Amino acid sequence: MDSQGKIRPKNASGNARARQKRDGLSRACGSNTVVTMETDPFRAHREKPVDAPKPAPDSRAGGAGGPHEWVAERVSGHAWYYRAPLLLILAWILKNHFADPTYSSIFDGVNLGFHEAGHAAFMWFGSRFWSIAGGTIFELGVPVAAGLYLLYKQHDPFGASVCLFWLGTAFVGAGIYAADALVQELPLVSPFGPVDAGSHDWTSMLMKFGTLSRAEEIGGSMQSAGKITMVTSLFVGSWVLWVTAKTTSAAGPEGTRGLPQRASPKE
Repeated sequence: MDSQGKIRPKNASGNARARQKRDGLSRACGSNTVVTMETDPFRAHREKPVDAPKPAPDSRAGGAGGPHEWVAERVSGHAWYYRAPLLLILAWILKNHFADPTYSSIFDGVNLGFHEAGHAAFMWFGSRFWSIAGGTIFELGVPVAAGLYLLYKQHDPFGASVCLFWLGTAFVGAGIYAADALVQELPLVSPFGPVDAGSHDWTSMLMKFGTLSRAEEIGGSMQSAGKITMVTSLFVGSWVLWVTAKTTSAAGPEGTRGLPQRASPKE
C-alpha cells in the first residue's frame, strides 16, 4: 500500500526498480542513447527465430541450371576443333561395324587386355564361375569406370562420350563371343593354360544358367546394344562439341564473357 492508501500490485516495486536501473544506464551512456531492457521473460519463447538464408546451390554439383549450363561450365576454355577429328574417326569405326559384323578395331585389343586381366583379378575369389565371368565384367566395367572418372573428376564430358563409345565396342565384342558359345568357331586366346572346349567363357556361363541354346540370341542382343551405345556416344560427343563451340564464341577473346560467373569470396 502506498502513502495515499492505495494498494500496489505485487510487481510494482520490481518494475519501478527496473525503470530506475534503465534510467541510470541511459544517463551513463549519454543523453542521446536509449537503452531498452526486456522485462518479459517469456517473449523470447513466443517469438520464432528468423531462419538464415540458404546458400545458392553449386552449379558444378548439378544443383543449378540444366545440362547445357552444366556442360558449358566444364568445357569453358576448350578448343572444339582439336577434338572433332577424333569424333570423325569414331564415326568411321562405327560405319565399319555396321558394314562387317566381324570388324575388329583398335578398341578390340584394349578390350582383350582388360578381359584377360579380369580373369586374373577374379581368380582370387576362389570361384571358377567368377573367375570366368571376371573377364567380361572387366571388359565392360573398365570403360564405365573411366567414363565416370573423366566426367566427375576431370570434368571432361567429351572424354566421357569417347568412353561411352568404347563401352559400345566392348558390348559388340562380348556379344560376338557369346554368340559363339554353342558352335565354338572363334580362335581363343588364354595366357593361363591350354585352350580346350571348357576354355570358352560364355559356354560355361550359359550352361550354368541353362541358356546355352539361346547363345546366338543373347549374343545378337549384346551386339545390337553395343551399336546403339556407339551411336548414342556420337550424338552426345557432337552435342558436347557444339556446346563447346558456342561457349567459346560467346566467351570472346577473354574466354569468360557470356558465361555464368561466380561471386569471388570477400577479402
